[in-house]
Order: sequence, then structure tokens, then C-alpha cells
Amino acid sequence: MLISRTSRYQRNVTALVQDRNGATQQYIVHRVPTAMTLQVNDYLWQQGDRVDSLAADYYGSESSWWMIAEANPHVLDWADVAPGTHIRIPRVA
Repeated sequence: MLISRTSRYQRNVTALVQDRNGATQQYIVHRVPTAMTLQVNDYLWQQGDRVDSLAADYYGSESSWWMIAEANPHVLDWADVAPGTHIRIPRVA
């Protein structure tokens, strides 16, 4: 199983796991949550902003929106972010 470079699971490993019926399947092994140290850009959410559009602007890929979501656990619904909300946008190397 190849994990896409833009996937939120890109840092995870995969493993072969046997299900209850005895079939072997490859699964993504979830990481134990750890504290994150990030270099971020501060961003003030504007009316009409969308997290996928911000990801496209900052990372060149709309599908990288999850990087912004992981850095902002206080935002529970990305479809309903109030204008003026402070957002952290992680810098990538």
C-alpha cells in the first residue's frame, strides 16, 4: 500500500493484519498522539475563506487541508469558521 505524499497519514506505517475471518489485509497503523512543535504563520480568517483554498495557496494542494486542521484543534467545523478567528498555518520545509 502506497500512502500519498499529500495524505494526512503520510507519516504512518502500514502493517498486515488478520481479520476475524482469517483474511490478511494491509492497514494504516495509527500513531500515538504526540505534542507538536510547529513553526506557523498566523492567519486571520476572512469571510469567504475555505480551508482547502488556504491549503492550495500555502502548500500548492487543496488536499493538504488536513495539515491546517491538525494545527487548529479548536476549530471543530471548517464549514463554519467565524470571520476574525485566528488560525495557525504550519510552515513546511
